[in-house]
Amino acid sequence: MLASNNPAPFTFANNLYTNAGFRTNAGNAGLPVNFFLANPGLQGGASFLGNGGHSYYDSGVVELRRRLSKGLLVQTSYTFAHGGNLTTPSLRTGYYKSANPLVITHAFKADWVYDLPFGHGRALFSNVNGPIGKALEGWAFQGTARIQSGSPFNINGVRLIGMTRDELQNSLKVRFDDAKGIAYYLPQDIIDNTIRAFNVSATSADGYSTRGAPTGRYLAPANSASCIETYAGQCGFPTIFLYGPQFTRFDLNLTKKTKITERVNIEFRADFLNAFNYVNFSVTSPNNAASTVGGLSSDDFGRITQGYRDVSTTNDPGGRMIQFALRLNF
Repeated sequence: MLASNNPAPFTFANNLYTNAGFRTNAGNAGLPVNFFLANPGLQGGASFLGNGGHSYYDSGVVELRRRLSKGLLVQTSYTFAHGGNLTTPSLRTGYYKSANPLVITHAFKADWVYDLPFGHGRALFSNVNGPIGKALEGWAFQGTARIQSGSPFNINGVRLIGMTRDELQNSLKVRFDDAKGIAYYLPQDIIDNTIRAFNVSATSADGYSTRGAPTGRYLAPANSASCIETYAGQCGFPTIFLYGPQFTRFDLNLTKKTKITERVNIEFRADFLNAFNYVNFSVTSPNNAASTVGGLSSDDFGRITQGYRDVSTTNDPGGRMIQFALRLNF
């Protein structure tokens, strides 16, 4: 029996065919051996290899620099980029574009170094000597900033009900349920109705589970009572790509170098990584090139369970981290 709101005849037939007991019963009932599979004796499969699929990246960059002058160096840049993959889910659909999860649309970056203007050799208090002069000299403030739009992610094999793709994107932002301690990236009505739409039943009067029928705006299975997909994209979207929450991060650094001799100095450093403790959420696993949302029938749909974490060799957990260092340079 198929659920009319999300019929899956291929899955149903495959479950019948791959069960040895069901195949025996079908044979005993007089059904031909190719009833579910056209060529049951030739299961080597078929493959298609073409050179039409590719990835692309286009961007424009505006950069401003202030060369080191009077102790201050500043570099800033803004990048507008678009990139994606050209793929095909089947020979029927042909090629279509999908977003590349590693391409960020808008990115503003800045870094600076500022030698504070007091102490020996600087504009202020340059003639102060002794312990006070040593305390004043050699201070510098440095930092980096990054503000960028969210990483794209995909939702495959769905229909949009009661909203367009742009309306779905505009509704996407971080929301908190303080009572449950859960963060969400979609409004509760979209989450609840999408879960209802994907919990179907082949025996209930309305074709849905005890959660009830969906209403309003939601994501629905590509299959429906009026259209059953025989290839991806026939009834719904092969993929919908959306952009996750914005990313913001400031890393700040304060250093002081105290001369011992012309060639020897003591350097004190205070590093503030993610200095303002921004919480940067990710809808899917960060740094994952195959970022696709699944589990639309699960109670976990719409929840944010991932946060930014640098997976390189820095061991950066993503939250604010403060470290101090004392070095002898010679």
